[in-house]
Amino acid sequence: MASQADVLSRCLQEAAQAARPALERCIDHAVAALQVAETQSLKVSERDDLARAWRELQRHRDGWSAQYPGLLLAAFSQPAKPAVQPVAARKALPALAGADMFSLVDDTQVEEGIESSRLLQQVAPMVEQSLAELDGLMSAAQGLVNVRAEANPVRPDVYTQTLRTLLLGAPVAPTTSALWIKHLGEPLGRELKRIYERLINVMELAQVRAASYRVLQSPASAGKKPGSGAAGGEPGAQGGPVGIGYASDEPFTPVPSHYADLSNHEVKDALFQDFLLRGSGNADHGLAPAYYATIEEELIALKGTPDSAQAALHAEPPAGAGADADVDDHSYHGTRSDPRRPTLPAQDAEEGPGHPSRIVDVLSQLSSQVWGVYGRARERALVRTQLKKDATRVGQVLGMEVVKKLVNQVAQDPRLLVPVREAIVALEPSLLRLAMVDSRFFSEENHPARRLMERVAQRSFNYNDERSPAFDVFFHSLTEAFNGLNALEIEDARPFDAALGELQALWDEQDRHEKNVRGNMRQTMQFAEERQAQADQIALDMSLRADLDHVPGVVLDFLFGPWALVMAHARLTDTAHQIDPQGYGSLVTDLLWSVKRQATLKRPGKLITMIPGLLAKLQAGLTSLGLEPGETEAFFNAMERLHRPVLKLRRVRSRRDAVESDNAPLEVATVETDLSDLSDLLPATPEQRKAKAAGQPWLAPQELDRAGFEDTLPSGPAALDATPHEATPVGEAPDRAADDTPPDTAGEGVRQPEDILMGLREGSWVDLHSRRHWLRAQLIWASTRGTLFMFVSHGGQPHSMTKRSCVRLITQGLLRPVETHDVVAHALDHLVNRAAPQDPQGNAATEPGRQGPSGHPTGSLQLQ
Repeated sequence: MASQADVLSRCLQEAAQAARPALERCIDHAVAALQVAETQSLKVSERDDLARAWRELQRHRDGWSAQYPGLLLAAFSQPAKPAVQPVAARKALPALAGADMFSLVDDTQVEEGIESSRLLQQVAPMVEQSLAELDGLMSAAQGLVNVRAEANPVRPDVYTQTLRTLLLGAPVAPTTSALWIKHLGEPLGRELKRIYERLINVMELAQVRAASYRVLQSPASAGKKPGSGAAGGEPGAQGGPVGIGYASDEPFTPVPSHYADLSNHEVKDALFQDFLLRGSGNADHGLAPAYYATIEEELIALKGTPDSAQAALHAEPPAGAGADADVDDHSYHGTRSDPRRPTLPAQDAEEGPGHPSRIVDVLSQLSSQVWGVYGRARERALVRTQLKKDATRVGQVLGMEVVKKLVNQVAQDPRLLVPVREAIVALEPSLLRLAMVDSRFFSEENHPARRLMERVAQRSFNYNDERSPAFDVFFHSLTEAFNGLNALEIEDARPFDAALGELQALWDEQDRHEKNVRGNMRQTMQFAEERQAQADQIALDMSLRADLDHVPGVVLDFLFGPWALVMAHARLTDTAHQIDPQGYGSLVTDLLWSVKRQATLKRPGKLITMIPGLLAKLQAGLTSLGLEPGETEAFFNAMERLHRPVLKLRRVRSRRDAVESDNAPLEVATVETDLSDLSDLLPATPEQRKAKAAGQPWLAPQELDRAGFEDTLPSGPAALDATPHEATPVGEAPDRAADDTPPDTAGEGVRQPEDILMGLREGSWVDLHSRRHWLRAQLIWASTRGTLFMFVSHGGQPHSMTKRSCVRLITQGLLRPVETHDVVAHALDHLVNRAAPQDPQGNAATEPGRQGPSGHPTGSLQLQ
């Protein structure tokens, strides 16, 4: 049986989460009602007021619905306050309330109080019956002996006052606010009735026994028993004759038993702690007869519980159903045509994968179409209780308690998709049967059952969308494996080992092609990085040459950039291990000579003979690198202008039809005329003669495409440097700001975007927003200098980015690391910390160096 505090916490969370769709339906109903009233009104001013009211209400719908759950959750934790003034005080008010008294009260406060009271008056009659039952259960869950309606955290006035707070925030006229209150009351009452009925169902399934209503003395006997409890007395006061017709005068007490309730975290039972942390020397002891009597009572009570399969509180009702229609487990967990694919509201691209999902735990109702009979929480509880009845040793019972708590903890891990968490809950029956024969399997990291849970969880990190076809394939194989285990009589760990082996073989087959694709992409990026490193060294060596004097800067830029890459590419692809593959290195000497004006003007014939072969070899080298002719057009235009004086001289000499020695100098006047347009091709400055290492590897267009730089068009060796005018490598939401200035995240404990990026390692998972979709991607390669990063999403789709692009996406919330540390070990650590004795500072006080069930030293475990 789950602890009272756990059940109460779950109910509050579900009640808060249910508020969002509930308020959306209330507002939709009120808008429709206001629109009908507008069409039926005969007064122009009244129609204007009604139109203004429904338009404003519709405008605030999404914002209020998003805020309402958070405000409610905060209100649930506030100390109880009477929603309505006591009767005696209300009766005395007219006698005391003179003109002077009311003059101290602001008119606005009076109006707000009236409107809040009016809203509560509309809601109260609709929830009266279910609220009375819920008050008793809520009081019991809080450890109260008698019912205290004002202590119910989810009482109606909390909902109405919180809603009134939202309405007050809108700058509208009082008439508009009054119309809202008038039309929101009825649908809110229906929604609260639905929420209360679901909460009652949850608490009954958790076997919470309602507290009794305190018996009050009648006025006639009040004076006969001085000191006895009255209407305003403390809980537990003894009364006389019954004054009002509430149910019972017997206080709520736990069922007496010699067997401790191991699931009650408030008890902190030493036996459970010893078993969880150390294995317990009492594990082989027998069980007292009182234990079996208690379990028999629980089993009888459980069999008498209605077989309910109602939906979670925030599930939408089926299409066409009324606001208070029940939702069965089929419509909740999936459409009838495909029960494996849950029908949920589409995930907002702005909110991304971090959008809160519904609560899942051992009390959750699952789809019977997917999980069969074990989709119902009652059936799983029956298996658990029947096995407890069949147990003969303390260790078996304690092992099953650990299994239940472990399943419950894993099922609440927010990193896992909801269907995966439901699958872990559905696996509980087979894990409980295993605990009967191997009570401490959870403490063995390599135990097949524990590895099965962990591998399923880790595999699920490949997906961040439960609606995707790829996840559907994964989930289908998972349901077959888990349902198969639940159908077996578990005698040892072999069925879990076999199930894991079958799943792993299936996953390996699915991954085989993708692994090959990833390997090729990784090899491409590694080759580009090695090529760039060699090119940087070649450029450095060339910058030390003695023949760089009088060489124009544009030529040195070419040599230190594209041509160094050509030479490096030739060396890396050469299988014959030549010193100068393709002769690209020796070409440098000829190129440098060809652009020196004084040298070529003295020997124009040599240049004219050299030019065809020089240009052909340059083109061949650039083509081998993968550059298109148009990408080096600027360099060749510069070369043509540098060679133009000699070529023009040849034409002049041809017209004169004179044979001249190729060593004859030209007339000065002719040279000056020919070189008058070369002012932008002056010799390189000292700064230009220094070779600089590239900030990141250069990639050819086809390499960019293979690596996933799908939105980046190269324009030279520096093409990957993102500028404000370039598209980012991955798609960004169009309404996001595009500047690179990160928000103010200097606060203590807040990680900077660059630190987050540098914290990623190969194999890390991220959620990536690309082309208006959220993708789950894995980092498979990062350059040595941390300037380029390659991610791969499902199907082998690459997404490569510069460091600058990654930082910008992290800043804008479009690239988010996913925590993938061990799921089962993390859950066990939580259990250890909760079970271990606490020191005065609230830390787990365990023996130094002692190992907990997760395999880690218990003294080092930290709650997260």
